[in-house]
Amino acid sequence: MVVAQHRPTRLLISQQAIAHNLAVVRQVSGCRTIFMAVKDNAYGFGLLPVSRAVLASGAQGLAVAVLDEALVLRAAGIKAPILIMSLLDAQYAQACADQQVIVTVASLAWLQKAQHNLTGTAPLLVSLGLDTGMGRIGYRNRAEIEASIHFLRQHPTQFTYQGLMTHFADSDTVETDYFHRQVRRWHALTDGLPQPPMVHVANSGAAMYHAAEVPTDIIRIGTVVYGMEPSEGTMRPDNYLDQIERLESELIMVKHVPAGEGLSYGHTYVTPTAEWVGTIPIGYGDGLSRKLKGFPVLIQGKKCPIIGNLTMDALMVRLPGPLPVHTPVTLLGQDGDQRLTLTDMAQHTGIAPWELSIRFAERLPRKLVD
Repeated sequence: MVVAQHRPTRLLISQQAIAHNLAVVRQVSGCRTIFMAVKDNAYGFGLLPVSRAVLASGAQGLAVAVLDEALVLRAAGIKAPILIMSLLDAQYAQACADQQVIVTVASLAWLQKAQHNLTGTAPLLVSLGLDTGMGRIGYRNRAEIEASIHFLRQHPTQFTYQGLMTHFADSDTVETDYFHRQVRRWHALTDGLPQPPMVHVANSGAAMYHAAEVPTDIIRIGTVVYGMEPSEGTMRPDNYLDQIERLESELIMVKHVPAGEGLSYGHTYVTPTAEWVGTIPIGYGDGLSRKLKGFPVLIQGKKCPIIGNLTMDALMVRLPGPLPVHTPVTLLGQDGDQRLTLTDMAQHTGIAPWELSIRFAERLPRKLVD
């Protein structure tokens, strides 16, 4: 993938903000160990820079979705524990053992297949995933969990019983009935079982709102450290978190457009009066939603609305006057006493903030700052 280094648009990630948010999570949850979710390019913020930032700020492990992400982290010299949260084919068991990454397993049959593929000397680290109501992956039968633990303990040179886990479907809303139903299922499936070194059930919502009700010694978190309040403000306001991202660019063209002129594809915007219009080199090809029409950017501390449809590589805004080319533009972040966040974008578009961030394209340069 090409990274656009020769244009003024860039995504800056604050290590100080990440450290602050991690500290907040530790204080609220009382956790000892944090596995930071860096799947899907660290929610769009950049796999390697974010992984290095969270580890430097005190997280002990990383959580990914696919083996390839774990391999990239290992190739970059990252030696911290890595958990693969999704299921993978048993043919990759030896590769995981070689790299000492923790795999999530959801059946005894998978373990039996993996055994035939393990030919090295290092054991495969296994975390058993339990389905308590998410419905995605995991054991649903206690007898099979017990059989799998027995199998792991019978073959200690090939396997290490490393973890037990589940995932909550509804831990970040004011309605808690289903959350408590999952907690009861967790206890029914696990109470009295041999305990591994890692028992990890708390995601961002559970860690922030239910720390007294679930195990939080080891937690798996993502959104809250990325500065996105898990409940989007329904459980608590988001001002306890620091914004980690700054998306910035500059004006590359400024023009005076007479009244009655259509702008961009489809001419969905027609100038009601003569206007100054600025062009900014970022568009839906960089992952921005086309629903951002009408959303402001910040220029010299003032809100300037996006006018017309976003194009693939550029968007246009209404300017307060004839500003110079190269005038800085803030699309996310602080400018004067004004600030724009992913939550603001989410409220405008109807798209969750973490879904917006995950859309940031690879061609956006990412840089770790402060």
